[in-house]
Amino acid sequence: MTITSYGTGAYRSASPNSFVSTRGQLSDLERQLATKEKAESYGALGLDRITSLDLNAKVSSLDSWLDGISLADVNVKLATKSVENFAKLASETVNDTRSNSYVASATGRSAPQVLAEEKFKQTLDLLNTNVNGRYLFSGKTSDVQPTVSYSELIDGDGTGRAGLRQLISERKQADLGVSGLGRLTTGGAGATATIADEAPVHSYGFKLAGATSTSASLAPTFTAGPPADVSVTVASQPVSGDALRFKLNLPDGTQEEIVLTARAAGTTGPASDSFEIGVDVNATAANLRSAITSALTKAASTTLSAASSQVAAKNFFAGSVSNPPLRVPGPPYDTATAAPVAGTAANTVIWYQGDDDSDPARSTSTVQVDKGQLVGTGARANEEAFRVGLAQFAVLAIETFPAGDPNSQARYEATTSRVSEKLGFGGSVQKPSEIIIDFGSAQTSLARAKERHESTKNYLTTTLAGVENVTTEEVAVQILALQTQLQASYQTSAILSKLSLTNYL
Repeated sequence: MTITSYGTGAYRSASPNSFVSTRGQLSDLERQLATKEKAESYGALGLDRITSLDLNAKVSSLDSWLDGISLADVNVKLATKSVENFAKLASETVNDTRSNSYVASATGRSAPQVLAEEKFKQTLDLLNTNVNGRYLFSGKTSDVQPTVSYSELIDGDGTGRAGLRQLISERKQADLGVSGLGRLTTGGAGATATIADEAPVHSYGFKLAGATSTSASLAPTFTAGPPADVSVTVASQPVSGDALRFKLNLPDGTQEEIVLTARAAGTTGPASDSFEIGVDVNATAANLRSAITSALTKAASTTLSAASSQVAAKNFFAGSVSNPPLRVPGPPYDTATAAPVAGTAANTVIWYQGDDDSDPARSTSTVQVDKGQLVGTGARANEEAFRVGLAQFAVLAIETFPAGDPNSQARYEATTSRVSEKLGFGGSVQKPSEIIIDFGSAQTSLARAKERHESTKNYLTTTLAGVENVTTEEVAVQILALQTQLQASYQTSAILSKLSLTNYL
């Protein structure tokens, strides 16, 4: 049979196990004091392990969202700054091209033109902004540089792919026509003078839009067509100051008015805006026909030329990889009648190389900031505001206005007035400020999500610390208690080890 120990025998039997257990507890407390953690594994947490795992998973999700928010915030701020700088460049160009800014020069380029070229290059640099290998203005193809170089864009690549300069030249030739009258024809005999749109009907050059007179002596008849025509009959001798007005529609959507004023016999005046009263109605009509030709020639080389540049630049910057720019069929270009057709990647520079899908630009890059909440931070270099700005910078940079050309100032003013108007981003045209507002909204959403997640994370972290961590004070108290317990046990063991029946008695 087993004899159960009792008294000092029982104590001696139990003491080693008690010492080992207490020493183990002391070692664990010393570890807790050093690491500030309750356990070395989730299993050692006991029932708290489920809470710990759940809280850690939630904190991990928050960290993931916060990392994405942090990266997106940097990108959005840089993109916003780029658009703000672009808007500033556009505004400066409007000021540079104010009225009376033309100064004849040996190079044929004014100071605003030189500045426009630099602004064009700066805009390309802004649109090619790269952050950690990611292009901010390339849509979904963030690994592709969105724009080609300035030289390639303007002058082509030298291997048969035409740049903007060539497309502008082609359009100018098509609008000007062989006769230099903007694809209009003039004629008449006796007491009549006529103007007509070219036949067959096409989209190039001037289009007659109407004619009026301030005097019954000059009787215009307008036929809308197409093709439209105007016939003016000199019914009787006009008096000095009587005027004829012809309205012409231009390819860029603007309208030009030619005013021809009668002047007294024997007087002189600009052939492009006046005609001399002859000895009879036939002579007056002959002078009127000559004045019409002069006026159309000047208008074609000034306002029509400026309009041609606008159309070509607009078409060029509307082009993309999947939608190449429209070009005038040819050569020859000055007799073209077929509508512009899309070029190809083999014969035309495609200035924008990024993503050009139909979805909104902001949606091309998104960051998840919460469950079910995505914030759009994308952008494309071919958004309308950028296309408009680049087109206007380019038109100014490319054009030349030779000092020896009597029409240079008028053409310069026709060009700069259009540039200033376009860079005002009026009407329904996308404005740089709209892009900035979009980015501002994205930044606000990111900031709010960040604040919300950081607050939640702080709460969860505090809660998690209560589950997984210990305080120095708490552990120290437990260690002191165990040390006191061990010390008492050792002392008791020492006393009992010396105890005998004689000593006991």
